[in-house]
Amino acid sequence: MPELSSIKEIIDKYGKYTGLTSGTSMLPLLHQGKDTIIVVKNEDRLKKYDVALYVTSYGKYIMHRVIEVHDDHYIIVGDNLLKKEYVTDDMICGKLVGFYKNGKHYVDCENSKGYKLYSRVWVALRPFRPLVIYTRRAFHIPRWAFGVIKRKVLRWKNK
Repeated sequence: MPELSSIKEIIDKYGKYTGLTSGTSMLPLLHQGKDTIIVVKNEDRLKKYDVALYVTSYGKYIMHRVIEVHDDHYIIVGDNLLKKEYVTDDMICGKLVGFYKNGKHYVDCENSKGYKLYSRVWVALRPFRPLVIYTRRAFHIPRWAFGVIKRKVLRWKNK
């Protein structure tokens, strides 16, 4: 039996991928090497606030949030980033449906009211992200201080 070599192949064959996160672009939501994501094959077009897993033309997998939906593309940004990306449907591998925080607490991205509130607030505050990011860096404010609100919202799970 041939071994599957890519996330896209796993999603195409089994309809789902589960694995640890890598990178810091989705902070404060997802933490590198600590949180386990569950990505499913997307049957329909993505919606605003969905977190898409897509593959670039050079084979890199990226997971960022949809902030705008257009007929022929999406505008996507990482929760910890400022730069917009333009992604087409053929680049999309799947969408995030849930994740385990530190391998323990499960967050359902499709049904959790706390997660939905976090997504909407985080996208609405996107114009202020440069101020938050540069203030934190300038004054050496620890990243955890900005995660306090996110944790409190996510603990308001499934209400």
